[in-house]
Amino acid sequence: MAQNRLIFCLDARLQLLTERNFLPSFLLVPFRGKKSAKKQKKAKKDQKLQEMKDFVKRRELQKLLESASLKAAVKGEPFDPEMLNPARKRPPPTLSVSERESRILLYKKWSRYQMQKNIEQLQLLRGMMKSREKALRELKNISPFLHSKALELNPDLFPLECRAPTQTPPIPSYVPPDPEE
Repeated sequence: MAQNRLIFCLDARLQLLTERNFLPSFLLVPFRGKKSAKKQKKAKKDQKLQEMKDFVKRRELQKLLESASLKAAVKGEPFDPEMLNPARKRPPPTLSVSERESRILLYKKWSRYQMQKNIEQLQLLRGMMKSREKALRELKNISPFLHSKALELNPDLFPLECRAPTQTPPIPSYVPPDPEE
């Protein structure tokens, strides 16, 4: 139990350090335009120093985590093989009649909600299709050339490549149908 707490604490500390301290310095400083050559060199050195410090901190934390997990493995928690017995499965809970009815009602409400959501989505799609058809009709009246271009398929939008077997090995028991019959 104490080992689990230790591992959890180390994980939490690692997460905090990665969230707060391991941000590169260039992310914290707002962009203000080009820097002079000296400032750029200094910024690169500072950045490299910060990255090295971050690397050392990460490595130390990893060592701490590994040592904690090794200690837990060496100590070995007592394990009862009876826990793996399939006969130990917990039976499903018995629900009262009122609880069953409330769950059924909740399920029905959820189904109605999902059906209404689906109907609204279909209505939205129908409206979009109607407006598209109307726009295409108007475009046809204005310019038949543009209408034909609008209806052309653009193969670059959805590059579809289907690979399927083109030949199959012969089936020995297959009798082909007679074309004369």
